[in-house]
Amino acid sequence: MSIVLITGANRGIGAEFVKQYARAGWNVIATARHPAASDVLRTLSNENPGKIEVHSLDIADEAAIQDLKDTLDARPIDLLVNNAAIYPREGAHVGNLDYDSWRDAFETNLFGALRVTEALLENVAGSEKKQIAAISSNMSSLRAVAGGSVAQSGTSYQYRTSKTALNMAMLILAKELEPRGISVAILCPGWVKTEMGGAGAAITPEVSVAGMKKILDAGGMGISGKFLGYEGAVRPW
Repeated sequence: MSIVLITGANRGIGAEFVKQYARAGWNVIATARHPAASDVLRTLSNENPGKIEVHSLDIADEAAIQDLKDTLDARPIDLLVNNAAIYPREGAHVGNLDYDSWRDAFETNLFGALRVTEALLENVAGSEKKQIAAISSNMSSLRAVAGGSVAQSGTSYQYRTSKTALNMAMLILAKELEPRGISVAILCPGWVKTEMGGAGAAITPEVSVAGMKKILDAGGMGISGKFLGYEGAVRPW
């Protein structure tokens, strides 16, 4: 039975990943900072008995990651979805930049994803599918910013730069892990109607995750090192 581990699984895109993989027959390891406070995870667990196990995990906390690693031991993880992220809203314009929140963004969005990946790498390597996915954003694109997306989406220094750095790190990781047959894909979920994306966003979590799942189901090494939108198109960055 295939196993997927999803970070930031308590709401939005992460919770939708839990839902769709559980309903597809996968065993799901759902992690979040405060999973007990998530009505969504509780409901999904009740609807999918025996398919979902929930763990507390703050990906910015090295000790918490080590605890999860110790708990999972050598269990194979077919797909690791690095979804957890933060989006600082304040201090995101020149003149009042909040450097503390900028550090927090890198600590979670970049370092957190890499810490989790490094800690669970052998679990992925020992699986059948050997897949890693990082959820990024079109806001990470250098080309998009040069083309004017700052005017459309705001400056968002902290979030944008942390996701650009994530893309580069995952691209390097894809090249390093290629000889081991481990696929590392970078995915853009689109502008999604979540707490982060807002009610005015273009698509629902159901549409976004269904698209990303389709890519991952069919992908393997063919998508490794690529930055792909939820609809399957290569994203320039």
